[in-house]
Amino acid sequence: MGEEEKSGYEKQLNTGEVLFKDGDPGDEMYLIKSGKVRISKPAGEIEKTLAVLKEGDFFGEMSVIDGSPRSATAMAVEPTELVIFDREVFMNQVRENPLIEYVLHTLIRRLRETDEQIKYLLIKDEEKRLLAMLLTKAREGTQTDKGILVNFSFAYDSFAAVVGTTEKKTREIVENLLKTKLITIESDKLYVSNQRNLEEYLSYITLREKFSV
Repeated sequence: MGEEEKSGYEKQLNTGEVLFKDGDPGDEMYLIKSGKVRISKPAGEIEKTLAVLKEGDFFGEMSVIDGSPRSATAMAVEPTELVIFDREVFMNQVRENPLIEYVLHTLIRRLRETDEQIKYLLIKDEEKRLLAMLLTKAREGTQTDKGILVNFSFAYDSFAAVVGTTEKKTREIVENLLKTKLITIESDKLYVSNQRNLEEYLSYITLREKFSV
C-alpha cells in the first residue's frame, strides 16, 4: 500500500476490540467516523478510564508526532469506524512549517509530562506514589558510583508538588528512605542506591497494606 493509499484509509472495530495498548509502538493517528472509543490507563489492578471519544474526535497523535510508545490503551465500546492517517504522510505536511513542528513537539512533551503525573496521582497511597515516581526516574537515570542519578533537580517543595502531597509528608517519606540507605541526596542531586532494593521495598509496603488487619 503506497503513502497516497495508506493515509486516510478506514478501519472497522467491533465492540470490545482493542486498537492499541499502553506501551505499544505507534505510527498512525485516528479520526472517529462513527462509534465510540475508550481511552484508558492501568492504575494498579484496575483500568482507569481517561476519556470516551466519539464521532469527530481524533486520537493517537502523540505517538505520531514524537515517535514515543502509546501512552494509553484504546478500545471500541461499540461498533466503530475509524479514518487512519499514516505518520510519515502527516509529518511530511508538518515539516513544511518548522514553527508548527516546534509547537506540536512542545505541546506533546507537556502532555506526556502531564500523563506521567496523572499516572502517579492515580496511586492512592502517598508513599507508593513517591516510590513509583522514583523507580520510573531511576529507569531513565544515569548509573554512577553512588547509584543511579535521577534526571531532575531535587527540592522538597517541587518534589511534593509532582507527587501530589504535602512538603511535610514528602520529607517524612524521603527521610525514611535516606535512613534505610535506599536513596542518597547531595545538594540538589538524588541517587537511587539500588533499584532492585527500591522495587522490593515498594512490593513490601504493597503487601503490608494488602494483608494488614
